[in-house]
This record gives sequence, structure tokens and C-alpha cells, in this order.
Amino acid sequence: MMVIKLNKLIILLLCLCFSVNAAEVNKSLYRTPNTDNLLYLELNTGLIIIELNPLFAPKHVAQIKKLVRANFYHGLSFYRVIDGFVAQAGTSIDEDDGSENFKISDKSLQLKLEPWLSSIGNKTFTLVQSPDLFASQTGFIEGFGAAQSSGSLQTWLTHCPGVVGMSRNKEPNTATTDFYIVIGQAPRYLDRITTIFGRVILGMDIVQKINRGDKNNNGVFDYANNATVIKSMVIASDLPINKQYRVLIERTDTVAFKKKLHTRLVRPDNFFYRKPPQVLDVCQVPIMTILL
Repeated sequence: MMVIKLNKLIILLLCLCFSVNAAEVNKSLYRTPNTDNLLYLELNTGLIIIELNPLFAPKHVAQIKKLVRANFYHGLSFYRVIDGFVAQAGTSIDEDDGSENFKISDKSLQLKLEPWLSSIGNKTFTLVQSPDLFASQTGFIEGFGAAQSSGSLQTWLTHCPGVVGMSRNKEPNTATTDFYIVIGQAPRYLDRITTIFGRVILGMDIVQKINRGDKNNNGVFDYANNATVIKSMVIASDLPINKQYRVLIERTDTVAFKKKLHTRLVRPDNFFYRKPPQVLDVCQVPIMTILL
């Protein structure tokens, strides 16, 4: 019985999603995402919900929506999956050069890199840490882990577990159709190197069930039929209301969230009889999703 409970707890933490009664929720601490920016990715093992980010990647989000609405991804697979790194999906099943460079799918769809913003407008940047190993400071913008340069001249999204980015070849402006989900430790060295256009808000346990590729072939499957197949991808707003999932996402611009950050920084619980250094990695702060 203890094993069953523990497994359920692990799955719950991976999902970072809780099913509750709407009356029990303090809705002032949560936001309702725009259904036009929610992507339902259905695999044979379950549903993954991705929140798209048109603020940071408007052209990539527009292209993803166009491809999804054309049923482009139906029946395609996660053809390159490296345990502890990324799960990459799309059209290519060719062998690559053994490096960590991504691949071109269709040159006619090539996009220019959208690595950062020079201004976030009226959006709130909630500080997590300054300085950060990879940036002057890190924080959150509407649930997305972000980093900023000195003087806030540039702001970009960070490669935390669960983020979704566009695959590319060695040249910067070669992203087309293929995408990846970060499934392991945060590869922050990819920040601003590829374009992040979304993040998983529900179903990381499903993401972790994606079949891993050949570790001796840079994660690429020797045989395509071993790869996890995409059953469907749809934009939530394209479905009838009764077919849409009702979700709330924890706000990262509240006093309560700042208190949460402080607690994770100082670790006041008696379990920490020896206090760890007061360092807080933006990729180690869970953002809660509630399924109503």
C-alpha cells in the first residue's frame, strides 16, 4: 500500500496538476489561460497539455497553430529521444551527425530565431535569483521561467524541464516543423540558441513515458515503429466548450507566490537540520496547474 501511495505521489509531482472542486480554489492566486494558446497533444499513453507563448515566440506559435490545424503532426512520432535531455518529434527519421545539433525538416517553412525580447511591456517579472549562473537574473513571467540581461535589456525563456522548443539545424534560422520537449535536467546552455514557444502544464508523467531512442545513435530510433506516435494535436479553442479541459495556472505575480519563493530559498522546515545554501534555481520552482 505504501508503494502505491508513493507512486501516486510521484506522478502527482511530475504532473504538477491537481484535480479539485472549483469552490475550494482561491482563484485570485490562479489565472485562466487563453484556450487559443492551449495545445492538446494526445499520445497512446495519455494527454499532454501545452501552453503556447506568443509573447516571446509569436512567429513560432503562429506556425505551430497553422501546422496543427492542418493535421500536420497526426501520425508523426518522437523520433529522437535522449534520456535526461529532450524528446524530439516531427518528420525526420534520418541519421544525424552524432552531435546535439537539430535537424531541418522543410526549408520552405524556415523561421528566424526568436531568442529574446527587448521589452516585456506591462508583464510582471517576478525575481527568483540574481545573479544566475547563465544570466544577470532569473524570474517568472506568467508561469514561464525567464532570464534577463544586465539592465533588463533582453529577456528570454529558460530551458527548464517541460519547456517546448523548435528544433533546428546548425544554422540559427532553420527551425521549421520539428519540436522538442525537455524531459531531463535543465539544459540552460540552449537558452537563446533555440526558440522556446511553450511549456507543458499538464501531463509530464505522460511525457516521461515517451519511448527512448538508441543511446548509441544520439537518441535516434533505428526503426521508426519503435518510436512513440502522435495520435492527435489540436488547439483547445477549436473544440466545443464541452470538449475543453478547464484548467487554472498558478499566478507568479502575487504576494503568495513571492512567499513561496522565499520559503524554497531559506528551507525553514525542520527536515533541513543543516541548511543548504540560499540558492534558488528558476527551474526548480514548480508552477501548479489545477484541473477543475
